[in-house]
Amino acid sequence: MFFHEHDPPEIFSAMKAANLDSLEFWMESPNFWLRGADTEELRFCKQNFQKLFPIAVHAPVFDLNPCSFNPKVAELSGYYSIKSMQALSELGGGVMTIHPGKRTAKRPISPTDKKRFEEYLKTIEKNLEDNVKVALENMPPAINAHMTTPAEIRKVLDEHSWLYFTFDYAHAQLLGEPMNFIDECSDRMVNIHSSLGRSDKMHTPLKETKEGELLKQKLSDTHYGGLVTFEFEDLNIGRNLSYEEKIKLLSDECRYFRTDLY
Repeated sequence: MFFHEHDPPEIFSAMKAANLDSLEFWMESPNFWLRGADTEELRFCKQNFQKLFPIAVHAPVFDLNPCSFNPKVAELSGYYSIKSMQALSELGGGVMTIHPGKRTAKRPISPTDKKRFEEYLKTIEKNLEDNVKVALENMPPAINAHMTTPAEIRKVLDEHSWLYFTFDYAHAQLLGEPMNFIDECSDRMVNIHSSLGRSDKMHTPLKETKEGELLKQKLSDTHYGGLVTFEFEDLNIGRNLSYEEKIKLLSDECRYFRTDLY
């Protein structure tokens, strides 16, 4: 979402310029998505930015919800997750992050919602690609949300041996005691969405914050070896950033995390 208005080659070029070694590609990047999400565009990027591969992808979530009250919406959520998984597999495989969905009404999650979520997972399991790790993301706390706590994530991981975990650090900060997720689920953690989780600065850089220092120390202590994805929302930075300014911000964050990490 940080390069919302850009085409895939511009996004990949920015990652290279920022000295990153991979990226999580948002399948609903508007220009790419509205052209039909043709995997050929990403193959072109692979040819020209080989050092950024394997990439990760984030399955589509806009207007989608595997727990939706509308059965067609729930069905489409599974369909697009499978299409994204197949696309990633064609590109050589990697990690695909999925959302668990939420209750359509702003009421606590019901048994029916949990059943729809299980059906969504079964749909994905039936279509698993050998070279793709599907990773469930923890959600921010809300009355109609689930998979917001370490216990919920741990339970579903124990029930589905094929499933992995994408740790959204910003979401966890809103809940409090965010490192409990790592303590309880690190054995299946393959991706970290790294950003600040303060209500007034959601999904902004961690550089030189106490939250950033806490995460860096935890990664060092646990010798984490998976992906760290800088997940930033440019609209929350406080001003409009140019393409070049976004690259510098990413470069600074990358340098911050690499310094004395291990």
